[in-house]
Amino acid sequence: MITAPPSLLTLTNPFEERLEQVEALLAAQVEAGRSPLETALAQLITAGGKRLRPRLALLTGSLLRADPGPLLCLAAAVEMLHTATLIHDDLVDGAGLRRGVETLNVRWPAAASVLVGDHAFTRAARLALATGSLPAIDLFTETMARMVDGEITHLTRAPGIIDQEAYYTWIGAKTAVLFELAAAAPALLGPAEPAQAAAARRFGFQIGMAFQVVDDVLDFSPGPSNLGKPAGQDLRQGTLTLPALLYYQTDPDDPDLLAIASREQLDKEILERLLARIRGSGALEAAIETAQRYISEGLEALDRLPEGPERPLLEVLARSIVDRAK
Repeated sequence: MITAPPSLLTLTNPFEERLEQVEALLAAQVEAGRSPLETALAQLITAGGKRLRPRLALLTGSLLRADPGPLLCLAAAVEMLHTATLIHDDLVDGAGLRRGVETLNVRWPAAASVLVGDHAFTRAARLALATGSLPAIDLFTETMARMVDGEITHLTRAPGIIDQEAYYTWIGAKTAVLFELAAAAPALLGPAEPAQAAAARRFGFQIGMAFQVVDDVLDFSPGPSNLGKPAGQDLRQGTLTLPALLYYQTDPDDPDLLAIASREQLDKEILERLLARIRGSGALEAAIETAQRYISEGLEALDRLPEGPERPLLEVLARSIVDRAK
């Protein structure tokens, strides 16, 4: 049985200190000394990060008067689920770095990385069950199913240029649904009205879409990007994200882009020249405008939620997503 200490519910600085308790709940899910693999998972969990998703859950839940104890478990479940997906994503992508640190699949066989990711999934489910809310648990499992289905669809796609609609569908399943879960599930832990729950869900999804678009823009940053991985990693793997798709609209006959879309390997110099052409085309700026539109749509949904001290903090969180690219 996972429980949150009641002392946490009456702190004078509830948001940051409740986030600390989320960290404690996460750390309690693994026994670092039990095995090298569990130690590796513990290191991933304690490595930190922005913790945007648990922040989103805590703020939205507080605004909608969610039961504080289950809310803490939910926020931890969302972050643990995020950690699990990162482990599997790094393995599928063959990524060597995550936030500037070697990924598990660099140090361990693929099977070991899969097992660590699976372990994180089970811990995420355990935390979700600890909320005791069947609607929240149902949304949690629905989110997992959508994420897996989206990745399978993406991995099995035919070679060639994908259209922007397919891209938006993919990032919706890959990233936005987890933000949606973080904002929507707290509404199921309290007295929120259906209209408020729907507004919270839309807010989370829209800012999640913006988050992935900005991530895809940052992937084109010269040198090592602030994502902690080599610039142009997606393009090197044959994945055309929004900046590349927007560039394709202006230069549909670029032979190098067409070669990557057909999953041909380009040498480093040709790839660097293609990256430079995309950076100079205005595609990155156009993609940022798309992200800003998603944020604006999310803030419109936020306006339909009740007044409270959390609302301006949620607005700051949403706007910070695009600020990463400035």
